[in-house]
Amino acid sequence: MPANEPFGSADEDRLYNRIESYLSELRKSEAPAGRKLALWNFLGRIAAVFLIGFGLLYFLYQRPGGAAQQPRPDGDLITFTNKKQKIVPYMLPDSTVLWLHPGAQVSHAQPFLNRKVTFSGEGFFDVKPDPSRPFIIYTGDLQTKVLGTSFNVRAIPGEAVFKVSVATGRVEVSDLKKRERVVLKPEQEAVFEPKSKHLEVQAVREKASDKEIWQSASLVFDETPMTEVAHRLMQTFHVKIGFANDGLADCRLKVDFTDQRLPEILDMIDTLLGSTYRIEGDSITLKGQGCR
Repeated sequence: MPANEPFGSADEDRLYNRIESYLSELRKSEAPAGRKLALWNFLGRIAAVFLIGFGLLYFLYQRPGGAAQQPRPDGDLITFTNKKQKIVPYMLPDSTVLWLHPGAQVSHAQPFLNRKVTFSGEGFFDVKPDPSRPFIIYTGDLQTKVLGTSFNVRAIPGEAVFKVSVATGRVEVSDLKKRERVVLKPEQEAVFEPKSKHLEVQAVREKASDKEIWQSASLVFDETPMTEVAHRLMQTFHVKIGFANDGLADCRLKVDFTDQRLPEILDMIDTLLGSTYRIEGDSITLKGQGCR
């Protein structure tokens, strides 16, 4: 594609698919030997690794004046905002992966030497381990520091509290102004009130059968109606799922999801059915022509 050609929606979709394929390859390479390959991993083989690496760098960092999803450099600062109505992945230069909710924004220096980012909105961070360089997130007066772990950050401007919830590893959260510090373990969250500057640790109270959308689950569907698929996803991930039209609800799904997170499952359903989804809070709407 010529360098002066506009970066359109088709290019944006191709870039998004390449990111997902690369993440799938990473997940597959870390799986224990003998594990049954999920359909997600099988499809991930289609894209060549060299194309993903060079294509990703080209589209993210080289093309001028791209679409709304393209990072925008401001001097040595890069800012990325998720303007889609679905959760999208964003890969930092150190291979840390962020899964961003609609409206979430992340800013970081380029080159990414100090592993520090500024963040607002909601997103899940899967941090690349590097003991010599801790990963630090700034959200207003709150600082989150990790060495290598996965956790969710909810710091939406205007909300009464900010939350940091840990999935794996340990996370240090501190109030920069009062210099308070707490260390979180899995199934704990830090709750910070921006007005009072109060910071405390709470247990994540979920039913034993419920999973956060960032936790992996294994589900098998064999010519299962989409209404039943949606019901099982709602039970597993504690979300609400609806259909924009009845035709999509009539579709049947034959697929094996092995150790997949909800955003990955939804993206695979979109690929199989030619559908799209929109997420608002804990409500998800599936859209598509259907299978009638």
